[in-house]
Amino acid sequence: MYRYEKGRFVEATFEAPKETELTLIVNGKPMLRLAHSPGEEVELGLGFLWLGGAFDVIEQVRWLQRKENVLEIEVAAKNGPGVPLRTSSCGMGIVYSERRVRELPFVAIDPEVPIRMHEQLRAGAVQYARTRGIHSAAIFDAAGNMLHLSEDIGRHNAIDKLAGKVLLEDWQPPFLIAVSGRVSQEMAHKAAAMGAVLVASRTGATEHGIKSAERYNLTLCTYVRRSGYRLNTSPGRLIARAASEVLDPVRVQE
Repeated sequence: MYRYEKGRFVEATFEAPKETELTLIVNGKPMLRLAHSPGEEVELGLGFLWLGGAFDVIEQVRWLQRKENVLEIEVAAKNGPGVPLRTSSCGMGIVYSERRVRELPFVAIDPEVPIRMHEQLRAGAVQYARTRGIHSAAIFDAAGNMLHLSEDIGRHNAIDKLAGKVLLEDWQPPFLIAVSGRVSQEMAHKAAAMGAVLVASRTGATEHGIKSAERYNLTLCTYVRRSGYRLNTSPGRLIARAASEVLDPVRVQE
């Protein structure tokens, strides 16, 4: 292998991201094969099914078992998995229904938090540092403390792994999420369905991703850098905190 730099080729060695498949068997029937990065298979399967509408709460998962590249799950959801929809997302995302998004609460967030979130995302993305060919996503509490970080060849998979971790650990929203990839309509929905009130992306967002964030009252920050970021939707959570730090409180004269 070679690397071209400064007008010449030099020998180099690169590590490529690993890729495998996970077959989901739901209620005894093969449902789907997911291409993904090895690791967190249980979280990936659970998060994918939960955010895709196959079940509503973890208590509806009666039983699960992982063997090699197979995850068998029995769910007691009222309807169970329906007819899958292949979305227009790159990588051809699959959903079974749109999980209902509850009203997201107002939480005043330090305007510096999105920047600090991405500093932690960069520091923890060890697979990206080795391969430069993988997505990362991390979930934080409302104060900006990182709870978990996942990496995967698929940006949707990385979010699904976080969702599975939320279910297994019984973490309660509100959450903040940092992602390395573009925020599409499906990505915005997944984040809001998990109970995230803010998504901060290293890159941008699609037109429908921004519209979805607006619809869910999800605060969306894009192109996050050390110097700042773009604030696309629901700015009140960040602006209210910033204002409280620079404005004197209003006092009522008696």
